[in-house]
Amino acid sequence: MTATIETKGCLDVTARRDSLLTLVREGSRRPVTTKRAQDLYSVTPWSGIGRNAARRDLRDLARRGQLLGVTVDGQRAYLLTPKVVWRHPGGRIRPELALLQAIANEGGEWTPGRAKVVMRRALGTNVYRSVAQRHLDNLHRDGLVELHSERPGHCYYTSLIEGGAA
Repeated sequence: MTATIETKGCLDVTARRDSLLTLVREGSRRPVTTKRAQDLYSVTPWSGIGRNAARRDLRDLARRGQLLGVTVDGQRAYLLTPKVVWRHPGGRIRPELALLQAIANEGGEWTPGRAKVVMRRALGTNVYRSVAQRHLDNLHRDGLVELHSERPGHCYYTSLIEGGAA
C-alpha cells in the first residue's frame, strides 16, 4: 500500500511542472532549454527525469501561458512570460461581474443579445449568445434576476437586486 502511495507522489506531473516553474523564476533570466530544465530538475525529487519529459513540461508551461517559446541559435528555448497571466487574454474584468454590474446599474429587460454586448465589451473578444444565456441563467438560479417568458425561445430577465435601477 505504501509503495503505491510513494509511486503516485513521483508521478504527480502538476507538482513537477510547478517546481520547474519556480526554479526558472528564481534562476537567471537566460532562456530555458531542455538541457537546462534537466539541470534544474537535478535539485528536486525528479532528478532522474528524461529529456522527453522535460521537453513536455516546458511545452505544457508554455501552453498554460507561464513560459514564452522562442528560438535561440536554431534551438527551441523558453523565457518567462513578462506579464501576469489571467484566464482570458482579452480583458481584465470578469464577464460575470461586468454583466451583474450592468444589470444593477441600467435595469430594464435583459435578453441574451443585450448581455452579449456587455460581456463582449468586458472581454474585448466575441461572446456567443449561448454563453450570455448561460450567464443570465446562472444569475436567475442565484436569485439576482427574474425570468419572464412570453413565448418559447423569446425570454427576457429583469433585475431583482435591491437598490439597483428598475
